[in-house]
Amino acid sequence: MRTLYLILALCCTYTAVAQGLPLGKAKFYANVEELLPDSVEVKGSTQGFAIYGRYGFSAHDKGECVVIDLKRKRFISKFTLEGNTGHCNNASFGVERYSEESPFPLLYVTECRGDRVCYVNDVTLTGSRMVQKICYDGNDATGPADWAVDRANRLIYFYCTVNNVRTLKWFALPRLTDSDARGEVHLTDEDALGSVTAGDITIPQGSLIHRGRAYLPDGIPPRPTRLHVTDIKSGASLATIDLSHTGLEPEGVAVHRRWLYLSYHTPRNARANVIYRLKIKR
Repeated sequence: MRTLYLILALCCTYTAVAQGLPLGKAKFYANVEELLPDSVEVKGSTQGFAIYGRYGFSAHDKGECVVIDLKRKRFISKFTLEGNTGHCNNASFGVERYSEESPFPLLYVTECRGDRVCYVNDVTLTGSRMVQKICYDGNDATGPADWAVDRANRLIYFYCTVNNVRTLKWFALPRLTDSDARGEVHLTDEDALGSVTAGDITIPQGSLIHRGRAYLPDGIPPRPTRLHVTDIKSGASLATIDLSHTGLEPEGVAVHRRWLYLSYHTPRNARANVIYRLKIKR
């Protein structure tokens, strides 16, 4: 199977450089199934993906989370995110830590079953606890939606559908002290600091905000699959990158140093979380 993925990776050529976006070719990086012990069962489909330091956190449907050491390509653990039975469509690390003892910043995981909720988690390498819920209460958004943190600017983006148009709204990233007595933060359109259309996206998957750009996977095989890159300030499309060569469903997207990581769901095999990465050139 690894040989097949390598062939697919070599077939993936990208036109983004010609359009002014400095991304290299996609390269196969890992198939998590090859790192998992036989005793580890993964039931939920691969969804959001977040990276902090050397560790990748792969969120799966209904709250499963698989942690791998990306540098050593080694399995670390699998646990269930406390209180999260959602689709876990997106995941991203924030800035604030729950306490001085917390090894990671807070992890923001999208519910994505229609409630437009983001679960905020204090995570370790072996478990988590939910410490806040961020809810969007506006009536303008319809259907499921994603949340993605822009760590550099301390913002949180709400990736939603408004009047049948894919839209990105952004808000000041709530702090834990902003929670009400139930541990919740409720946002509406009046709280938004800005918004922009996200482009011609058929089936939204995960989302990443990085250095003024939104990276938005789209589609489910056998339909076309793509990665849209949108300028946050103008809403202009910087690139639409074809991912259909893989035959897999693009899900999570994350960045670490000069690499953009794309995490794929393999149909009928939740253990086979395939990861590609693309070099972000200067």
